[in-house]
Amino acid sequence: MPRLPIGEPPSGPLAYFRCDWDHRPSEDPVAIYYEVDQLGRVSRLIDVFAGGGKDRSAVADFGGRESELPGAASLVEGSFHEAAVNLIAGQVITHDDEQLSLTPVSAEEFEAEWRDVAPPARP
Repeated sequence: MPRLPIGEPPSGPLAYFRCDWDHRPSEDPVAIYYEVDQLGRVSRLIDVFAGGGKDRSAVADFGGRESELPGAASLVEGSFHEAAVNLIAGQVITHDDEQLSLTPVSAEEFEAEWRDVAPPARP
């Protein structure tokens, strides 16, 4: 997939998801909110941690550093839709002591979570 300019808006209507990640205590998030375009590119995400802390990232945060993005104009490598196909279909994935589930959320819920997190410091 060709790399798109950072300023290019997401393709088509956006979808929003919350991934709940039940795992042993660690530094990893327990929930992740995703903003996904029709091509499966993640333009924004929010990590929620067990202690209540939150971080947020946006493709726009990588202006001038596009090579640091995991995917082409995306915060994830490859297509979110392809990687999460079973979760999108409603399956719960269990592996060892970890469990993943994915729930569609409204744009309003995503935006409320987004506003609740301070923007990252610019490098």
